[in-house]
Amino acid sequence: MTSRVINEFVIPKCSGKAFRVNKGQVFRVIEHEGKQVAGLIFLNAHNYKEQFMAEFSGGLNYFHPSGMGSHYRLSKLYSKVPYENVMLTVTDNKIGDHFLGPHCTKTMMDIWNAPDHRSCSDNFTDALGEFGLELEDIYSPSVFNAFANVRIDPRGDGAIRIDPPRTEKGDYIEFLAEMDVVVAVSACPDDQSAINAYSCKALQIRILETQS
Repeated sequence: MTSRVINEFVIPKCSGKAFRVNKGQVFRVIEHEGKQVAGLIFLNAHNYKEQFMAEFSGGLNYFHPSGMGSHYRLSKLYSKVPYENVMLTVTDNKIGDHFLGPHCTKTMMDIWNAPDHRSCSDNFTDALGEFGLELEDIYSPSVFNAFANVRIDPRGDGAIRIDPPRTEKGDYIEFLAEMDVVVAVSACPDDQSAINAYSCKALQIRILETQS
């Protein structure tokens, strides 16, 4: 079996974009320049109330008898309660870094003494608007932060350590859509912390379809 590219585009730095991926299709989030985090929100394309829940997925992956993954390396992405369906499967993830949790917001930028700085909230607002949605329609704190090299210190007081991404240009993470999904992507605009190595960059998206 072979795959053909059916869509490919670049998301400029510090911006957001939403797009649809049909069941059975694969899409890749690609490091267009390297060391750039992608914030990802997923919704059922036929029922926007059914949304990906990051923390819930991390727990289910960890506790599954087959040991499918953890908060730092997911395999199956589940939708929130009461749906609890597998929305996507990670099919290629060579670098393996991601963080399940919040995206950067206005308040976060204020705390970092960067008032009026653009945040992922702004990017997601723009992206979701393409599908007639607002940020308040989304369980927005629950995001798949692809390529984020973030760890919570298990020995101390739970301090969060943010290091630059380990990814380089051309690295990617690949997802198989287990249902028709809408994907909203934020090319994270945080240049205040090490999460993007203090320099925001573009991302590339590639959608593929398998041919027999």
